[in-house]
Amino acid sequence: MKGCKRTRYSGILRTTNGYRVRVRAIDPRTGTQKEKNQEFENISIEDALRLQQRLRAEIRGEVSVERERNRYGDYAESLLKRKVATGELSSKKSQRTWTDAQDLHLLPAFEDWFIEAIRRADIEEWKTKQAEKVRRGDLSPNTVNGRLRVLLATLRSAVIDLELEYDPTRNVKPLDTSAWHTYTEEEPNALTVTEVAAYMQRAEVLYPQHYAQLALGFATGRRPCELRPLRWKGATPDLRWEEGELLVRRSQVMGEADERTKTKVRLRIPLPPALMDILKRHAEDLPEARREKSDLIFPSRTGGFQAKSCLANPLQRIADAAKIKKHLTPKVMRRTFQDLCRAADVHDFVARAISGHATVEMQRHYSSVDTAEVRCGLARVIDLAGFRKVAQAAAQAADSGDASGDALAETNEAGEGESFNRPSSQANRRAG
Repeated sequence: MKGCKRTRYSGILRTTNGYRVRVRAIDPRTGTQKEKNQEFENISIEDALRLQQRLRAEIRGEVSVERERNRYGDYAESLLKRKVATGELSSKKSQRTWTDAQDLHLLPAFEDWFIEAIRRADIEEWKTKQAEKVRRGDLSPNTVNGRLRVLLATLRSAVIDLELEYDPTRNVKPLDTSAWHTYTEEEPNALTVTEVAAYMQRAEVLYPQHYAQLALGFATGRRPCELRPLRWKGATPDLRWEEGELLVRRSQVMGEADERTKTKVRLRIPLPPALMDILKRHAEDLPEARREKSDLIFPSRTGGFQAKSCLANPLQRIADAAKIKKHLTPKVMRRTFQDLCRAADVHDFVARAISGHATVEMQRHYSSVDTAEVRCGLARVIDLAGFRKVAQAAAQAADSGDASGDALAETNEAGEGESFNRPSSQANRRAG
């Protein structure tokens, strides 16, 4: 207060260029007295009085402090930096997915908007435009829902960080995906049990350099991003030859490998001797230049990580050679694995332990039941129900005339097919 002159108004002092305003009031949040003391230049005594009332009201919580307005584009940029720094977006893939959604699809719509001005209706309008593209067949609803998740996550963070009273994301629902089928009965992106043997025979002939990778993928259900960074030698090998084990602990999608898997779960999988022999022969057959340059068991021609598209053409060419009329992608190994486990009577718990699926629902998502499996299952049901014996008894009864009743009675006494009716043609024959 030094250098200020008192006025006839308590808490207001004159300075050389204006007024210093001082006020004390009880803060209702803490019940204690607080003070505000600020100097203002080029104001009149009337302005000082109004400012004094405002400062008192701010302490008492009667008016909100004026906030700096934030535009969506600026906040989205700062949020990305924070998520990368804190590890929420740790992999290159997750960072790329986030930035692509923002740069290509969200910023063109909301970049210059003040965040507090965005309303639920604005989000629904954007979602409607995306839904129209889905209806035309230009987009998948899953793609739109991915972009929507980024938008909602950004706005929800803003509501918390900026302490906004209005949350525009409440009750915003994703697009319905029930009518959209990534995999169909005609194109399951999976091989049947009978097709796998023929497929692998052709693979060994056409692409021997990829045979071990395909064998490991089909046998363990590994994701392609988990196969690419596997090491067979060096200080930290993922294939442990003496123990006969596979360590799944890295993932590679873009650039360098991440020291964690997609689900952040590390797996230790004991491999059977037959599969270990295939991998050993593959390692021994690697060109000397690649063996010296790289520790990877499935390196590219230059010794680095394989490209994501490395297996795309070989997979389809092998299918064509095996006369399998299906469109296959690298996910065929993971999807076929579930069917192979079921055919081999491997318990679901063991299958999930190998594949790394956390839930039964995800395991079902990667499973496909072929026609032969369904037909065989229904045949066993019919055998258990005794339908076949009843039908045979009915046929014998039709051939033996009056003995039919005795044959059916014997069958019913055995407790099989008690409610099974004779075919109407046989009943008419007896009546005749």
